[in-house]
Amino acid sequence: MWESICLTLVATAGNNIGKVLQKKGTVILPPLSFKLKVIRAYAVNKFWVIGFLMDISGALLMLRALSLAPVSVIQPVSGCGLAILSIFSHFYLQEVMNIVDWMGITLAGIGTIGVGAGGEEQESSAVSILQLPW
Repeated sequence: MWESICLTLVATAGNNIGKVLQKKGTVILPPLSFKLKVIRAYAVNKFWVIGFLMDISGALLMLRALSLAPVSVIQPVSGCGLAILSIFSHFYLQEVMNIVDWMGITLAGIGTIGVGAGGEEQESSAVSILQLPW
């Protein structure tokens, strides 16, 4: 259970922080279009590429976490990503946080630990994609 919770925390951090880095990269980029010049500009922008890779990696880690634990555990833990994003924004983007913000982050962390401690282990099962109804 704890493995899936840790994977979820890393995944949601990757998703949220990745989007911030992509946004930071787009400040100097032209509006996204399918023109080769524009696509090349995005592909060589360090912040945008790192953010994109973090976002994709987070999605893949989330899929792995969902294969290890039920959605009823993963989804509440993924909400902690906003708390992680707040901490990242405070230190990286120099955003000011007040006591209420820090209390919310603390409660999100406590809630994540509570979900992990209260969650039940579950037998994993596999379903072939060929068995899915089309």
